[in-house]
Amino acid sequence: MSFVRPEIKAGWQVWKQVVLGLAIAAFGLFGVFDWPGLGRYGGVIVMAMGGLIALDGWKRVRFPSGSGGPGVVEVRERRITYFSAGMGRAVSLDSLQRCEVHRNARGRITWVFYDTDGMMEVPGDAEGTDGLFDALVALPGVNYAQAQDAAQGQGPDIFLIWNRERTKLN
Repeated sequence: MSFVRPEIKAGWQVWKQVVLGLAIAAFGLFGVFDWPGLGRYGGVIVMAMGGLIALDGWKRVRFPSGSGGPGVVEVRERRITYFSAGMGRAVSLDSLQRCEVHRNARGRITWVFYDTDGMMEVPGDAEGTDGLFDALVALPGVNYAQAQDAAQGQGPDIFLIWNRERTKLN
């Protein structure tokens, strides 16, 4: 039996990395002023690590993800797989050419991945879309700000998250 309401538990899951990072940074700040000698430098390092953890958590909070929608997303070994209603499709990060977020007139988000074999559409509220954040980290030059704008805005639009650099022949 749980005495914590489900909505509070869900909110904690979203914000726990930010809270943990801020707590570590506060502990480091305490060390800067209270630890003697070289311990102060250790406090600065701990404070910086906490700040980076909190910053990463903040990016994840603003990153579009959902649950309760159709299908399941699984990210494993540089491969994004989407399962829905008896069908499935996978995209390897090695063959990925382009990643976009489409937002329709009602504000619903769809992830669109283009690879050498075609495209894969993933509803933004599919179970496991929060794993896309970790998958996209491996791609150089990912535009997280575009993904955050897609989650925050209204009305239809297309946001380019990542595009493979093309080699020029001349």
